[in-house]
Amino acid sequence: MTFRPLLALSLGLFLCTGAAQGQDPVIPALPPVATPTPPQEPPAEPPTAEPPTEPVTEPPAPTPPELPPVAVPTPPAPAPLEPVPAPQPPVPQVQARPAISQAPLLITVETTWPALIGGKAGTVPFSRTLTIPGARAAQLRERGKITESLEADLKAFMASLPITPQDARFEEQWDGWAVVQKNGLTIDLDATRRNVLAALTAPNGVKAAVVVAGQKAPGRTLEYFRSRGLTAHLSGGETNYYGSSPARVTNIHVGARHFNDRLVDTSMVSFNEMVGPITVKTGFVTGLVIAGERTADGVGGGICQVSTTVFRALYGAGLPIVQRQNHSYQVHYYDPQGLDATIYQPSLDLKFRNDTGGALWFQTGWDDTTSSLRVDVFGRPRDFTVELGKPRTLKSTPSPADRLIPDSSLAAGQRRQVDWAAPGAVIEVTRSFVRGGKTFRQDVLRSTYRPWPNIYLVGTRR
Repeated sequence: MTFRPLLALSLGLFLCTGAAQGQDPVIPALPPVATPTPPQEPPAEPPTAEPPTEPVTEPPAPTPPELPPVAVPTPPAPAPLEPVPAPQPPVPQVQARPAISQAPLLITVETTWPALIGGKAGTVPFSRTLTIPGARAAQLRERGKITESLEADLKAFMASLPITPQDARFEEQWDGWAVVQKNGLTIDLDATRRNVLAALTAPNGVKAAVVVAGQKAPGRTLEYFRSRGLTAHLSGGETNYYGSSPARVTNIHVGARHFNDRLVDTSMVSFNEMVGPITVKTGFVTGLVIAGERTADGVGGGICQVSTTVFRALYGAGLPIVQRQNHSYQVHYYDPQGLDATIYQPSLDLKFRNDTGGALWFQTGWDDTTSSLRVDVFGRPRDFTVELGKPRTLKSTPSPADRLIPDSSLAAGQRRQVDWAAPGAVIEVTRSFVRGGKTFRQDVLRSTYRPWPNIYLVGTRR
């Protein structure tokens, strides 16, 4: 509150009243006025002449409440500065070398050959691969070139390929028989080298193709068989000659060659005509043969292994038998028994009538490691199949006592077995002709065998 204006006004009025009466103004003593302590305010503006007003008592300004002291967080101490390393020259980036593949390298020739399949023109695949093992292939990839040793392997592999044409013949495929014409392959060695080098230097190179530039046809082509209607496999016969002497094996080979890739274009198939004279001049050697009551040396011993195998092929093909004689006793080479045929030139032959209406084609194969012989016969397709029943033994006779035969070719005291005991028997085999699932004809083959003893040659030479 301001008191200065009120005091001034009171003094003014008093002074004006005294002057008007002509008297010195007597200023009465005034009691002391307690001067209040003005509050701390901004300075007031200078007073202006205004009419007096009643003093206004203003309420005292509210005292703000005291606030609790605020804790001011202490800022963390600055971390010590690490020394800044001096700038280094840039390190050149070295690209990591890819790992050398350890996979093998396959150098492969793939082509096809013309074929007759079921009488129709087609092809069969041919493929062969030279495999370079992984460790060596990795070394070749490291060097990135065809080395002298690899070049030698390539040339040897090329030389092993069928570059010489082979006459067409029947071959058994996974789904049946086909006539295959194996043309001779012409290989482009330079182009093959480029493929091998490309495989060696490629990141994932594993296979290189042998380039076949052409094929050369053989003398006997598919037309040879197509023109004669020779497109069907009629039957095959098999026998085993395990335990045969070297001389007997030789005679089997010589006799079987006469039925290998052989065309018979006649109405009668004669074994003796096909094999020709069995003599030393024609390649046969001396071996054991059945002669009467004993087994003795004779030229061509073992030829009956061939005649028995040919018989089984033609009998299974359904050809009518004209002449056939089983052996005197059951020979263990010809199991199962009842399907054998012996020949003895010039009187005893094996003959079949060719009722196929066309030519017959024979093929022969043998394997001395398994002692197996096989003869297959081909011809025109037939509208029926042939089924052979299992041999049935109708009668059996025990074998007799062992037989000893003196032999001056052996030293005294030596003994060699040349025959093995077998019981006598009568055995039958039924052959059925089937068309459309129904049997329309049957015939029965009967064989009679005499009992046979073990036979030993006993040395007499002193």
